[in-house]
Amino acid sequence: MRILTSAQMAAVDRAAQRKEKIPSLFLMERAAEGIVSLAADLFPGARRVAVLCGPGNNGGDGLAAARIFHARGIAATIVTLENPERFHGDALANWKAARERELPAVPARAAGRPIADADLIVDALFGTGLSRPLGGAARRLVEAANASGRPIVAVDVPSGLSGDRGDVFGPAIRARATGAIAALKYCHALYPARVLCGEIAIVDIGIPEALIETRSHRFAMIARDAVAPLFPRRDPAAHKGDAGRVAIVAGSRGKAGAAMLAALGALRAGAGLVTIACPESVERGFLARLPEAMTLPLPEEDGALSRDAADALRPLLETCDAAAVGPGLGTGEGARRAVRAVMRSRVAALFDADALNAFAGNPGAFRRKAATVITPHPGEAARLLGSSAAAVQSDRPRSAAELARRSRGVAMLKGAGTITASPGGFLWLNPTGSPALAKGGSGDVLAGVGAAFLAQGLEAADAAVAAAFVHGLAGEAAGEERGERGTLASEVADAVAAVLRSFE
Repeated sequence: MRILTSAQMAAVDRAAQRKEKIPSLFLMERAAEGIVSLAADLFPGARRVAVLCGPGNNGGDGLAAARIFHARGIAATIVTLENPERFHGDALANWKAARERELPAVPARAAGRPIADADLIVDALFGTGLSRPLGGAARRLVEAANASGRPIVAVDVPSGLSGDRGDVFGPAIRARATGAIAALKYCHALYPARVLCGEIAIVDIGIPEALIETRSHRFAMIARDAVAPLFPRRDPAAHKGDAGRVAIVAGSRGKAGAAMLAALGALRAGAGLVTIACPESVERGFLARLPEAMTLPLPEEDGALSRDAADALRPLLETCDAAAVGPGLGTGEGARRAVRAVMRSRVAALFDADALNAFAGNPGAFRRKAATVITPHPGEAARLLGSSAAAVQSDRPRSAAELARRSRGVAMLKGAGTITASPGGFLWLNPTGSPALAKGGSGDVLAGVGAAFLAQGLEAADAAVAAAFVHGLAGEAAGEERGERGTLASEVADAVAAVLRSFE
């Protein structure tokens, strides 16, 4: 499911009209019909609607919607932001059609009564291209709509947001629902703008799917239908060696739990054999708590890996299909040498947490021939890029793409709406997850899940995309059962098995 910029959507519109010979007025009519149907489905009791119409095509969608509401026996009042004489093209045609049917219309300065009397507000003020904060009459109208307490359905983009950004840069409509016209835009996918969109539904306006789902549109939302086929039923004769061998290079004194959670994630994600490689004083704690995992005690110094640990680790790497490296590992010289040992090996590897922190400012250190995934949260991404967490968050797609480009691996930028980027510049946004994942250890579980998928033979991008999606679904399931506040990371790991079973 592609996520388009404003420019890409405009190009799709032009292609639909020029190549497919679809009249623009038809597209506007279909958009209006979709918005009215969405409103009727969500708010069937609404009998009075205030439709806020801006001067452009978004306003034209609103004018057509007002006419369709009227035809369905629902009282619709048009609120025009600017002088109706400024309508042109298809919007003007719909304004004339509304006037022919004698629909009531008032200017923005007189919007108080129509908004107060309405059961529902339709926001058709501005579309995808807004690039500056609202001011003047537009700002007052948006603030009045928000203050009314009436549910708002937004046409394509809640007014005040940009279709090309995920930040909220000024006053904006707080929609209960948004009808995304033809395709998702960036504000529908990226936080915090995503929150203001409410429930999102894609409105089919008759544009051929082939114009939207093209290789040139390089940002997509992960869909279940794309992930589930990666996990077919296993061969009845399969044995543990067939299910993938995973090394978990993790843990140090005080952070042993990170290694255990990564191992638990790998086991629940289907790995056949999991070995935790950790400081020898930490190793004893896993024997009773996770008997399914094997352990490799490594030389240590003061509870962290010593310089000799890398040499002891290499034979394990030669027997494994994948490794998860970094959770709770520390950033001392011993840990850095162990991470380098994995980098120089041929094993598929996922680098997380301290494996990333140990090479702050140098994402190029992760360039290697074997399959590679890096999984930073915003702070770790900032340290890798020599930036700040705020800068990373201000443009998450760009940040993820830059990490993938500079590391030449697959980069998973974690957080609400995790974004995975390939070295070739394709981006996937993960729609799953819940606040239940806002708990220490959740990222460690994700690292183990990703390593397990690598060990089972998935390509790096597929493994990362699937790990984000499955981990998010597991968080949702665990949060539903335990409550979002009290869910533990280990319970998220346990829920991974049921998610994978549902794919089969």
